[in-house]
Amino acid sequence: MMRKVSPAYLPAIDGLRAIAVIAVILFHADFLNVLPGGFTGVDLFFVISGYVISQSLCDRGHSGFVDYLKAFYRRRLLRILPALLVVLVVTFLVSALFVPQSWLSEQNSRTGLAAFFGVSNVVLAWNPDTYFSPGAELNPFLHTWSLGVEEQYYVVFPVLYFLWLRFNKNSALVWAVLPVLAIASLVTSALETKTDQLSAFYLLPGRFWELAAGAILFQLIATRRASLRSRPLASLLLASGLALVLAGFVYAEGQDFPFPWAIATVLGAVLMIAALALPADGYGSPLQRLLQAPWVTYIGRLSFSLYLWHWPVAVFLRWTTGTELLVVQLVYPVVVMALAAASYHWIEIPVRTGKSAWQRQAWSTFAFSFSAVILLWWSAFWVADNTEQLSLSQTRDTYTWYAYRHYPREDVLKIEDPQVNGRQLFVIGDSHTAAYRTLLNSVSLKLGIKVVEYEQGGCSVVSLMAGDPASCAVRQEADLRDIESKANPGDIVFLASLRMPEMENVAFEQALSLQTVENHDAARRSAEVVLARLTAAKIQILMDAPKPLFRAPPNRCSDWFNRMNPVCAAGLTVEGWQLERLRAPQMQLLDQLQREYPSLTVWDPFPFLCPGAVCSAYDTNGLPLFFDSNHLSGHGNRVLEPSFRAVLLSIWRRS
Repeated sequence: MMRKVSPAYLPAIDGLRAIAVIAVILFHADFLNVLPGGFTGVDLFFVISGYVISQSLCDRGHSGFVDYLKAFYRRRLLRILPALLVVLVVTFLVSALFVPQSWLSEQNSRTGLAAFFGVSNVVLAWNPDTYFSPGAELNPFLHTWSLGVEEQYYVVFPVLYFLWLRFNKNSALVWAVLPVLAIASLVTSALETKTDQLSAFYLLPGRFWELAAGAILFQLIATRRASLRSRPLASLLLASGLALVLAGFVYAEGQDFPFPWAIATVLGAVLMIAALALPADGYGSPLQRLLQAPWVTYIGRLSFSLYLWHWPVAVFLRWTTGTELLVVQLVYPVVVMALAAASYHWIEIPVRTGKSAWQRQAWSTFAFSFSAVILLWWSAFWVADNTEQLSLSQTRDTYTWYAYRHYPREDVLKIEDPQVNGRQLFVIGDSHTAAYRTLLNSVSLKLGIKVVEYEQGGCSVVSLMAGDPASCAVRQEADLRDIESKANPGDIVFLASLRMPEMENVAFEQALSLQTVENHDAARRSAEVVLARLTAAKIQILMDAPKPLFRAPPNRCSDWFNRMNPVCAAGLTVEGWQLERLRAPQMQLLDQLQREYPSLTVWDPFPFLCPGAVCSAYDTNGLPLFFDSNHLSGHGNRVLEPSFRAVLLSIWRRS
């Protein structure tokens, strides 16, 4: 027999939502590190969602399958889509206004555009950065991954639940479906946490069991297969569940997540919901009364909008003013609460309770929703593709700031030299390869040579600081083989990579301490492997000596709205002697390698970028030489191009 529980509203469930969203916000705000595992609030949300969705569908098994699905998806669209679309569009617009395009921007835009269709979690799972990586902190769409998981769950679950509603009295098989799938999902989560954590964290197969746990609990409650008449036992379950949830908030660690740490939060959520839903009317422990206090349930009702708004606001503050300032920490919750309340009262409630045809009639809702998604997705795409037209940042002058967007605007005078005809320049390295692209385009046009790039962020080639990254070995081997197959004797391979320890937010002494004997020996071994291989192929080798780098990024510290950011406190200048000392071990190693490998030429851009005693991210005309703390700007490329071109010509003329 099915219990008539579906219409029942349990205020304390909203109290659980409040706990979940507050935990997530405290974690993301990094407030005193009080909840280092606060990200598990999302897992609490998943269990609650599994329970509540099941409850909302409980009385609809008598409907025809098509009507059942129409009613379900109409309610889901009205519940989720309006507020989500507003947040996505506003976030794209504010990003364009205040956040300069950088190496993160393409990934951020892909994430946001995918969120319109509920697949941002898939995009994030394909990206090498984890949820806990520094780069993720500046992706204003990162939090939409959990909505993607839920939306994909909604594709599968209603069909399974419809079968259960129809046949649960007569078939044991329908009772087994969700538990079997949940166990398979839990096993998948356990395996992928060790072998493919991005998939385990972001994708539905590793998360299905969390939503299914809430659904299974409701099935047991709705059919009287679970009951709880003891009030002391109910109090014990509620307190035990809360203890498990809090343990997840405090002790969960990103490297072992979602398995096994999510188990604590999911089990705690199940115990708490059971303790709230099963006891007889009139039961009320102090903890239950707290969970259903009006101010707590109000936060719970705002939880969806709070979750949508809290992360982009944190990202924009982190990028502009910084979140370290006390005044920012005090303003942040006020701004988020105000946006969430406005979203709830002016968007969520009116859309869900409206009586117009597009809100009440399923096919009209589907058509209107589809049209809104396509139109707003196109608007967001246009904003992302035309940032320079909207930006308030100095970096909107993309020709000056960006090293990889433009061919020369100036007249190109081609140099005719028979010794250069038919030559090829291969360029391999990390993101600094792409940061030379303006220079490479220019020499390609002026010398009439073919330039072939092999660039992979984070994959340095002969960094001179340490051994080449083991994680990049397969990619590096493939690139070197391709070069060997295409290069002719006398062609040049330009090895371009970061070759000094980064100083952004790092003390000078700390950067120096990275230059150990062990790292130096590993750097030499990696260099000799690559240089010997290229020399054997009769290819000329060109390497850039370490360039200046800075403690603060110019693209983030050159505008009125971000200069007060603590990230910018170190300024955009550094004493030349410090950089010379920092690069001394690499220069010594370069000198040794040049003596051992006659085919190696070293090009030193340092004197052109730092002609005085103090190195500046800007030249004497006030134009940026660097885009961020260590990558060149477009203008910096143009400053270096004559010198680089002369080095290429000298190599080819003597070879």
